Amino acid sequence: MFDVAVKELEQSSKKDPGVVEQAKIITKDSESPSLKELRIPAAVGAIVQTPASSLWPYKLVSWILENLLAMNTPLEPSFNLQTNTPATHFQKSKDGFWIIHTTRGMIAAKKVLLTTNAYTSHLLPDFSDLIVPVRGEMSSLVPPESMAPGTDNPPLIKTYCFLGNKKQNINQDDYLAQRPFSARGEGGELMFGGGRSHAAGSGVGVSDDSSIDPPAAIYLRQELSKVLDLKNDGQEMKASYEWSGIMGFSRDDRPWVGEVSDDLNLGGGKGLFICAGFTGHGMPNACLSAKAAVEIMMGTGVQDVDLPAAYFLSKERLEMARSLDEVHISDASALH
Repeated sequence: MFDVAVKELEQSSKKDPGVVEQAKIITKDSESPSLKELRIPAAVGAIVQTPASSLWPYKLVSWILENLLAMNTPLEPSFNLQTNTPATHFQKSKDGFWIIHTTRGMIAAKKVLLTTNAYTSHLLPDFSDLIVPVRGEMSSLVPPESMAPGTDNPPLIKTYCFLGNKKQNINQDDYLAQRPFSARGEGGELMFGGGRSHAAGSGVGVSDDSSIDPPAAIYLRQELSKVLDLKNDGQEMKASYEWSGIMGFSRDDRPWVGEVSDDLNLGGGKGLFICAGFTGHGMPNACLSAKAAVEIMMGTGVQDVDLPAAYFLSKERLEMARSLDEVHISDASALH
């Protein structure tokens, strides 16, 4: 897997020389930094990427929603947020409106955007082979008592993605970001997710996030101190929280953005749009994909929208995607 990553980086660098300024290949012979300095002495190799960042997705979304609500005026509110109101199904009326049925009644709109990700096929069954639900496991691990600012075991200064640990294939990565410590020395939780190979069926096809996957949860508690040098003698870590979440895996690995027009035969029609299928990589893709979806809804031509061509929904892409292995097959393969 490391050889594949190095080859892909080298190929990307030939297309765009600026890539080498943002990523550095680290081998067992590398120094400044070495694998030991990166706190992963047992790794085959690493690729260090800069710039990078981490954020709290729930806080980001909450902030966006609060701002939208605050922008409303008493006489002409433009943003209406209905929580705990699932859309059960929809239908197209003769006058061109989409009628959305919810558990609290119906609403009508000329244009509708589905940001339903893993649950898209509930409303559009013809998408069931294109976007598949996959359950992932997440944990908030309490850092070792020795791990504190100003000590010889300081907090992490990088975020991590681990590939190929034990029996995990290249599609089943683990990822880590550490929360900051407070001025009183509290916090510093290690947010560690992954371990899908230990879940039944690797979580593929599971849309219920009301429970955790115990084998995957155990893996996360036990494995982090083995792949990362936390100076805690490889001991199992305590989790302050454990939870699961449902990702929407795309058949061709890319998000689906655009109008679900009649000619696609996906159960859609004029005025129905989609922005979904992020295959576990929503944070770096969702924001600008959503911006592109809204621009298309507002009438901007696809050719004038700033989005990778491979993300747009089209008949040609549908045919290509359905010529590929189904998600459960490709996810189980050694190299995706």
